[in-house]
Amino acid sequence: MERYARKCDATGRGMNEGYVVGDGELYFSEEQHVIDWIRSRGGTHGLSDEYILNEAHGLEEYYYTEWEEIDEDLYYDEDGNEYEL
Repeated sequence: MERYARKCDATGRGMNEGYVVGDGELYFSEEQHVIDWIRSRGGTHGLSDEYILNEAHGLEEYYYTEWEEIDEDLYYDEDGNEYEL
């Protein structure tokens, strides 16, 4: 079984790379999920996806990362099931 460091809040699936919102309040596996999250907060009507991504990134609301090490005590499988030892 492959182990994953985080669980995507949009898809519910395990992930080892993706987008982190804030200090880990949310995790997204795809850029489109970040766009959807930004747009869900309102105030983006008429603005391009690229613009809102750049603005949110500039305000340090999210960042992209890869998790190279998986915590042996807490991890997820591909389907997002949590395992804690």
